[in-house]
Parts: sequence; C-alpha cells; structure tokens
Amino acid sequence: MSLKILEGSWEEIREREAELQGHRLRVIVLPERMETQLTPLTGKELLQYLIQIGFVGEWSDRLDIPDSAEYSRQLRHQAEMRGASPK
Repeated sequence: MSLKILEGSWEEIREREAELQGHRLRVIVLPERMETQLTPLTGKELLQYLIQIGFVGEWSDRLDIPDSAEYSRQLRHQAEMRGASPK
C-alpha cells in the first residue's frame, strides 16, 4: 500500500477497517478547532507549526529515500524548472 492520508472522524476512519487492517498507521488527533493564526510570523513559528501537525519527519521511515536533503533539492529543482522555456 502506498502512503495515504485519511482525515475524518474516528467513526469514518473505522468504516475503512478492512482496507487498513494489517498496515502500519500513524494517527494524529486534531484539535476541535484549528488555531486562528494561520500564518506563522517567523521561521521558528513555521517550524514549530510543521512539527506540531506532523509534517516534519513524515517520510522519516521511507527506505526509498536514503538522503532526504538531496531528495528535497531534486524536488525543488524540478519545481523550479516547470514552465521554464527550453534553451
């Protein structure tokens, strides 16, 4: 099974029990009401927010990405090249 992100109530997730049975899961319990401050003001606040929501380290157990920094550089380069006119 490839990486899937499911969001919903516990009851909604349990409806998919047969599909998920036997697979490793990571469960993040979201607050009832998301914080009103949507835009972090500093880099430190952004990092804290990304850690809080589970974004940082999301792929830490991926065996197909041995060097995450290099992989990130490749993704950034591909994104920067999108729409660039060929030379």
